Amino acid sequence: MARRFFWLFYDHLGGVVLYNLLWSLINIPYAFVGYLVLQAGLSAGTWPSLGGIVLALIATFFSPPALVVYWVSASWVRRREVDLRGTWLLFKSQFVRAQLLQLILAVVSAALILNAAFYVDFSGLFGLFLAALMGWLLVATGAIGLYCLPVLVTQDAGVWQTLRQSTLLAVTHPGGSLMGGIFFLLFIALGAVSGIGFFCGLFAAWSLWFNAYLRGVLMEYTGESWEEDEERSLREMIPSHCSKMNNVEQHQ
Repeated sequence: MARRFFWLFYDHLGGVVLYNLLWSLINIPYAFVGYLVLQAGLSAGTWPSLGGIVLALIATFFSPPALVVYWVSASWVRRREVDLRGTWLLFKSQFVRAQLLQLILAVVSAALILNAAFYVDFSGLFGLFLAALMGWLLVATGAIGLYCLPVLVTQDAGVWQTLRQSTLLAVTHPGGSLMGGIFFLLFIALGAVSGIGFFCGLFAAWSLWFNAYLRGVLMEYTGESWEEDEERSLREMIPSHCSKMNNVEQHQ
């Protein structure tokens, strides 16, 4: 998995940066909404802060513009050619479904956080148990959300069918879902620390990794198999003109 991701990333490095920049531009309205929600939550207390963080992540990274990087990454994983026209057509055709999925994730997450805050006020272990249950359901919602847009662009299903398939994948592959969530947060953290990383390829890199993982999972249901990979070496990363210069020096 790591080797396949590395070579996919290397082969499409320019595209990763290009389409990440494209996503950054068309995602500005959603990122601005996420920023406003985050600021409002952080200034209102503990539970509003948690809600602000979760809803800001949903607004920014689970928005319809993310279709661009997920579709391009899914195409690269399947060794298909991509272009801006095809990307734009996909974005237009799936925009409404992606928007509905984002709204569903936001409403469910907000409801779970409100319920958790309500149950914490109960005295005794029962209230804590219910609050913890809401927390785990929130984690499960996040795991399901990771699959929604990648499933949408690869399966071309309706909203409810996409949610059902995403739930099935999250439930039947808890280890992969947990790893996906950890990697997602890691990429977000790297982007937050570097600042410019959000614009120069981190989100597209995350999408490429997750689509490579998801294709492997879907093969269990479709019966597909990976294309036979050629034996590749890290020497490919050395520019050819460097080897030519070495040859010239040797002749001299």
